[in-house]
Amino acid sequence: MTAEMRPRNPFIAALLSFFFLGLGQVYNGKGALGIAFFIIYGALYVIWALSGWPRRFTGFVALIIAATVFWLFNIVHAFIQARRIRETRLKRYQTIPVYAFFLILSFLSSFIPVRIWISPLGVSPYKIATTAMMPTLHEGDLIMADLKAYKGQAPERGDLVVFDYPPDPTKQFVKRVVAIEGDSIEIKAKQVFIDGEPLQESYKFLMDPSIDNSRDNYGPLRVPAGQCFVLGDNRDNSMDSRYWGTLPLTNIIGQASYIYWAKDKKRIGLAPK
Repeated sequence: MTAEMRPRNPFIAALLSFFFLGLGQVYNGKGALGIAFFIIYGALYVIWALSGWPRRFTGFVALIIAATVFWLFNIVHAFIQARRIRETRLKRYQTIPVYAFFLILSFLSSFIPVRIWISPLGVSPYKIATTAMMPTLHEGDLIMADLKAYKGQAPERGDLVVFDYPPDPTKQFVKRVVAIEGDSIEIKAKQVFIDGEPLQESYKFLMDPSIDNSRDNYGPLRVPAGQCFVLGDNRDNSMDSRYWGTLPLTNIIGQASYIYWAKDKKRIGLAPK
């Protein structure tokens, strides 16, 4: 029995590709082409992941642009293809249940946290929730952490690290490493000393001229092996190692790499130092 001819609606084709890349081509009866589009899109993701480019702001932007352009091309292609075909002899896979399956799959995937999608690229997004790192990082800044920065090496003094908060590992903080294992750290009247020498901190921000003994004096303490000592740049308004102790290196997720979104658009793309 010969399958009946059915018209193809360009708008339906475009809409299907909007929600699931390649599905518009499947609707048009070009299943192999739809699968090819989907594989190419996935290959683009894998290539960027292996290259390490998203660990830099320019590489991340290039990925977003390339993915968006390819996605738009797929939508337009499905629309034009449907207009040219007009009608087609239906194949077994050109059914509503097939379209519904992929649309439901697309819908369910939207509930997967963005961090899970992005982490294979070697980066992970985080939002700065407090003013503790002012003026280096502002409240509301969206930053990308380099997940591979400390693979095989420990952080150095001055590094901005993203880590699981030791008292509550479900929370993530960003602080600056001021002392590494083996260092003797002491704080006297807001001045940090490492092995007896004053630490030069151009990034440090002080807003309270008064001296609070529990906040502005600390130690001396020898940083244990496998640990580091972290402080917020906004020294008078930061919950850091002065209050909860040294940070285990195993808690470190990565290094703050760049700001990918900020209220002040001039700061987008900056690598915090």
